[in-house]
Amino acid sequence: MSFPALPQRPEDGHKGMFGSVCVIGGQRSEDGLVMVGAPALTAIAAMRSGCGMSILAMPQPVLQAGLLSAPHSIGIELPVDDVGRIIPSSAIEAIDRHANGCRCLAIGPGFGCGWEQQQIIATLIARDDRPIILDADGLNALALLPSAQLDLRAPIVMTPHVGEYRRLAKAMGTNIESPEELAQVYGCVLVLKSDTTQVFDGVRTTKITEGGVELATGGSGDVLTGIIAGLVAGYGIDGVSHVYDAAVLGAIIHARCGKSFASEHGNTGMLATDLLKRIPDVIATLRT
Repeated sequence: MSFPALPQRPEDGHKGMFGSVCVIGGQRSEDGLVMVGAPALTAIAAMRSGCGMSILAMPQPVLQAGLLSAPHSIGIELPVDDVGRIIPSSAIEAIDRHANGCRCLAIGPGFGCGWEQQQIIATLIARDDRPIILDADGLNALALLPSAQLDLRAPIVMTPHVGEYRRLAKAMGTNIESPEELAQVYGCVLVLKSDTTQVFDGVRTTKITEGGVELATGGSGDVLTGIIAGLVAGYGIDGVSHVYDAAVLGAIIHARCGKSFASEHGNTGMLATDLLKRIPDVIATLRT
């Protein structure tokens, strides 16, 4: 299949030229659920896809564990209260202070979808200063926001699996059989993940049929989010006009990484970390 042009990689480039991605995610819930791997996978995937730097913005109690999993990233502590809940206003202040120069935000991996997360997401999607990749709990939190709180101005790529898509469609009252309609209502690029991945922006539709069942493993979607975010950052100041291209390319790269694993090991037993190692090789084949 044909695919959009990848971001350029000038020989005299430096990390500042290739942009940075801030991943907002992770949690330690009040009932004892701890999630740190998902945002780490996203941050590493963004780096593997060519961005110059990644930043992990995570609740203070779990940030150190996230940085141990993604040691190439910079960390931003999101303040929490006495019982470990994120303080939304302080979290936004920390992100604004330390990630102001990021070209792309990836929000949701392992983040939780409580009131606090909803407030952070509502604030960030109301800004038009940079693209946002919204995944996992970021999508679940969005679906829980009252429509009166939806002031969606950011260029957004949403990456739902079928269950998350249905929650979004129900929340917005759109036809569940029409992903194009949901993309139009949100004004977003929609990457619908299933046995085939389809990308919609309300006008265009691209179907990627290369993915296989080897991708049905925990963390696979977090890697896809990072790939798309890394590509958006790599487009530089033109990233806003390339969010659809980045979504299509990200889905192709993700699928071919899985296909590469399956060609060597079969379609069982792949870990999300196996995908990470294959991203540069797959990108190299797309450049030839």
